[in-house]
Amino acid sequence: MNPEDLGTLAEYSSPVLRGADTVITIRRPDLETNSYLAQLFSLTEDGSRRLTHSWSDSAPQCGRSWSGYLSAERKTAPQLFVGDSLETAHQITDSHLGVSEFALDDSRARALYVARVAEPGRYGLDESIPETEESPRRITSASYLANGLGYTNDRPARAFLVDLSEPGLGTVGLRGASEVPLSTLLTTPDTDVHDPQFSPNGTRVSVVSALHPDQGQPDLRSTVWLLEGEGPTPLELPSMDVGLHRWLDEDTVLLLGNALTRDELDFVGQMPGLFVHDLTTASTRRLTDPETVAMASIPPRIDGGAIIAAVDTDGATRVVRIGLDAAEIGFDELEFLTDDTTVVNGFDLNDAALVFTGATPQSPAVLGRIPIDGRPDSGTASAPGDVVVVKEHPGPANSVLPQVLRVPGESGTITGWLAKPHGEGPFPVILNIHGGPFAQYTHSWFDETQVLTSAGYAVVFSNPRGSGGRTRSWGIAVQGDMAAPAMADVLAVLDHALESDPTLDSSRLGIQGGSYGGYLTAMTIAADQRFRGAIVERGYLDPDSFVGTSDIGRFFTEEYTSRSREAIVRQSPLAHAPQVGTPTLVMHSERDFRCPLEQAQQYYAALQRAGVDTEMLIFPGENHELSRAGQPRHRRQRFEAILDWWDRHLSGRKRTQPEGERHRPQAADPSAAAAPDSAS
Repeated sequence: MNPEDLGTLAEYSSPVLRGADTVITIRRPDLETNSYLAQLFSLTEDGSRRLTHSWSDSAPQCGRSWSGYLSAERKTAPQLFVGDSLETAHQITDSHLGVSEFALDDSRARALYVARVAEPGRYGLDESIPETEESPRRITSASYLANGLGYTNDRPARAFLVDLSEPGLGTVGLRGASEVPLSTLLTTPDTDVHDPQFSPNGTRVSVVSALHPDQGQPDLRSTVWLLEGEGPTPLELPSMDVGLHRWLDEDTVLLLGNALTRDELDFVGQMPGLFVHDLTTASTRRLTDPETVAMASIPPRIDGGAIIAAVDTDGATRVVRIGLDAAEIGFDELEFLTDDTTVVNGFDLNDAALVFTGATPQSPAVLGRIPIDGRPDSGTASAPGDVVVVKEHPGPANSVLPQVLRVPGESGTITGWLAKPHGEGPFPVILNIHGGPFAQYTHSWFDETQVLTSAGYAVVFSNPRGSGGRTRSWGIAVQGDMAAPAMADVLAVLDHALESDPTLDSSRLGIQGGSYGGYLTAMTIAADQRFRGAIVERGYLDPDSFVGTSDIGRFFTEEYTSRSREAIVRQSPLAHAPQVGTPTLVMHSERDFRCPLEQAQQYYAALQRAGVDTEMLIFPGENHELSRAGQPRHRRQRFEAILDWWDRHLSGRKRTQPEGERHRPQAADPSAAAAPDSAS
C-alpha cells in the first residue's frame, strides 16, 4: 500500500439483517474532499445496492414497523432519520450539535436519542458570538475535557424522546424543511448520558451515566438510570463501570462493563464482563470469568436462553455464545462462532443466520454470514469454518500477509508478527509498538504495516505484557512498572525475528509507536542504543504534567505509575531523555486531549537539550485519533512523513518532494524493493 492508496480503503460496520438482505454501513476516506463518505448498502449473496445518499449515513436499526439511521450532509451534525423503512426514513431531529445514538420503541412508535445541549451563547447557538468571544468557563469538576470533542460540561449529553409518525401533508419531516417533530428533553442525571434503551415492552426507558455527579474527585463508577416518574432512578449495582446494557425482560437487564473491585478507580487490566441484574431482587450476577474473558464493546444480542456477544482474544475479536445461566464461565469453556483471526466489529442474527462485519488478515473489510440451524428451539450455529463471505473489500495489490510469531517470554508466550516486503532482502526492520497499554495488535489487515512493507521495510510487532486480549494478570503486569516488562517482551520478539530470519538486516533497525507505544519507544531508546532512528507519536511522555492536562489525567498516571515521586521519575520518558542518542521524530496532533501537545513539546525540547538529532511534526486540527480517523489528507501526509524519516535514517536516501505532494509509485518489479539500499 502506498500513502495515496488510502482513498481506496473501506470499512464495513453495523450489520443489520432485514429479511433476505443485510444492511451495512460502508465508510471510506475521500482524499479529494478531505472527508469521509458513509452510506448504507443492502447486500445479498447476489449483489449490493446503495440505500441512502447523504454524505454520511450510519448506525442503521430495523424494526417491524419503524427503521432509522443517523444522517449528515458534509460538514454538518448528524440527525436522526426514521420511517417505516430505511428507504423512506425522514428527518425527525434538528439538534444543533447533532445526535450521537438512538433506540427505537417499535411497539409504541417512539425514539429515544442522545444529543449534546449547548449552553446559551456557546458553540454557535448565537451567531453574533464567535468562539473567541464566548464567556469564560468556570471549572469545578475533575473531568471536563474529552479527546475529539473538547470541553464537555457546557454541552452535556442529554436524552430526548420523540414520537414517530409519517409526514402528513405539511412540511414537518420533509427533507430541506425547517420543521421536525417536537422532541421532549427528559430529566436525566447531571452527568453525560449514553446508551439509550427501551425494555422489550417499552415500559422501561433507560440510559447509562455516572453514579455520582463529578465534584472534583475522579470516580469511574457508572450505572443504569431509569428515566421514569418524577426523576431519574439509578439501579443498585455493585461498584462497576457500565458500558452497555440491554433489557432481557421488563425486570431483568444485561450489563457489559468493568467491576471496580478495589475502589472507584480500579480500572487497570479490568476484563470487561457480562452481568445480569434482577430489579426485583436487586441482585447482580457475573456470567464471565474476570481473569480470562474480556468482552468487546459490541452490543450483545439475546438468542433464546443464550447471549450472543463478542470477546477480545489474543489477536482477534470473536463472536461467542454464552448461556444465561453461566456463572463466571472461563475462556476455555466459551462456544466460539467465528474464527481466531477475524476481528469482528459488529454482528446481527435471526433464526436462519448470523452476520458480522470486521477485518481479516487478507482484507480491511469483510461481511460474513454463518448459517444457523433453523429449528425454533435450537439456535445452534455452524462451526466457524462454515462462514460464507458475502462481500469483501480487498487490500491493495501489493499487500503482504504477516507471519505469526510465538516467542517465549519471562511471563509466558508472547504473540507477535513479522511482515516482510516482497523480494529477497536483506530488509531494514522497524519495531512497531501499540498504544494502550491495555490494547492489542490483531491479525487483521493493517494499513500502517502495509505502507511500511510496500516501501521496503520489514515490520515486527507484538502484544507484550500490559496488552489486552489475554488475561487480567497479563494486563496488570505493567502497573507500577510501565516500561520494563513490556520492553523485555517487544525486544524478545524482535530478537527472535532477527535470529530466525536471515533476510532481516539487524544493522538497520528503527522503532516507532503511538500513545503508550510512543511512551515505550521513548523508554526503549533511552535504554537500548541499537536503533538508527525512532518515531515517538502522540506519546505519554511526562506523567507529571499529564495529570493536569489530559482528559484522563486525574486517574491514569496515578493508577499506572503510582503516586510515588521516585516511581514516577523512574517511569518517565522526559526524565530519561538525557540518555537518548537515537535520532527521533516527535509527531503529535494539535488538539490531542488524551496525550496533550505539551507532552511532545517538552520531550522535543529535552532531546534538543541533550543534543539529539530530532524533529517535531505537528498536525493542525487533529486529535489523538489522527492515524485512525484523522482528515484523509493528514493521514496520507503522516504516512509520507514516516516514510521520509525512515528513508533518511534506514536507507540513506532523502526524499525531495514537497510535503503533501509526495507519492511513492509501486515498482513494476516487486523485487526492486529488496535492494539493500533502496526503500522504493
